[in-house]
Amino acid sequence: MTVIAPLKWLSLKALSPQRLIALVVPLALATVVGLLLWHEGRGADGTTPWEVLENIVITLMGEYPDKPKSPVGRVLQLLLLISGTFIFGAISGKISSIFVTQALRSETHVSVFKDHIIICNWNDKATGIIDQLIEGNKASPIDIVVVAASVVSDRDRLPERVHVIQDDPTHHATLERLCAPQAKAVILLADEDTEAPDEKNALIALAIKHLERLPGQQTDIHVIAELVNLSRRRHLQEAGVDEVASARDYSAGIMAQSAMFKNMSVVYQQLLTYSDDSNEFYFIDPGRYPSGLAGKTFAELSQWVSTYSATQTDNPLLLIGVRRGNGEILLNPKPRSFDRLAADDALVVMAFRKVDRID
Repeated sequence: MTVIAPLKWLSLKALSPQRLIALVVPLALATVVGLLLWHEGRGADGTTPWEVLENIVITLMGEYPDKPKSPVGRVLQLLLLISGTFIFGAISGKISSIFVTQALRSETHVSVFKDHIIICNWNDKATGIIDQLIEGNKASPIDIVVVAASVVSDRDRLPERVHVIQDDPTHHATLERLCAPQAKAVILLADEDTEAPDEKNALIALAIKHLERLPGQQTDIHVIAELVNLSRRRHLQEAGVDEVASARDYSAGIMAQSAMFKNMSVVYQQLLTYSDDSNEFYFIDPGRYPSGLAGKTFAELSQWVSTYSATQTDNPLLLIGVRRGNGEILLNPKPRSFDRLAADDALVVMAFRKVDRID
């Protein structure tokens, strides 16, 4: 027993499958090469060992050179051809995986972001959303972080401040590494590669809300989710999604209004498109408008904004409505729905460019 024990490391059972394959494959290949050199390179038919060696190399590269003279040599060369295909395929795959791994590692070492926007998942709406976010923040550019489990198409054409990370957005660690608690907003696009995109977004929302409860983190991460199945709206809201957007809802309303009022779709298109020649809606939060506006009626607020707008010839404003302190939106409210502006109310204005303060 004392003699056999030191030799346990030579046992094939002690080797892992990977090491066993790494040991057997080169040994079998060397055996076939040796047999082919010995059988075909003896010079009986004028073939030199060097010529046989050249044919072996060509065979291993996936080509089929001159056939050996003997049937045994042909069988051995066929074995080399098959082996070479697998071996060089494995080598090419390993080299490719090294480059892919390095690329992914360079992406995963992201910077520390703050006040950025995170887009989870990828579909055909993503590029348009990114373009609008960049256009709407030209004055003060922001970082946009895209995280998706699948490969993002056309990633090389994305703007400079768009960072693409290939990872699973349902994982808490992924969202924490992308500084989700410091994000301005998180957009959950529908993952069309999954059977249940709404359920996946609910999982992401739950993970985000978990980060809100961590010590020292932001207590309110604003989450917007794309809805596919209208019956899943409540599921997303209960998971912590702040705003649910359904293209089917919007398109139905736009088409109906366009049927009654010609070119109404153009109005919505301009309002939903950031550009220097179109108007968009903006919120002016409490503390960013004169405190003297508190207590005024909507008519009085409209008059004040109109007078102020006359001095802003490059970016005129139009008061559209009010956002109450509880989040309720009132557009062009009736007197019975809105009495006077409270201290925690925000103004809803329409303007050509972003405006977040009026004095």
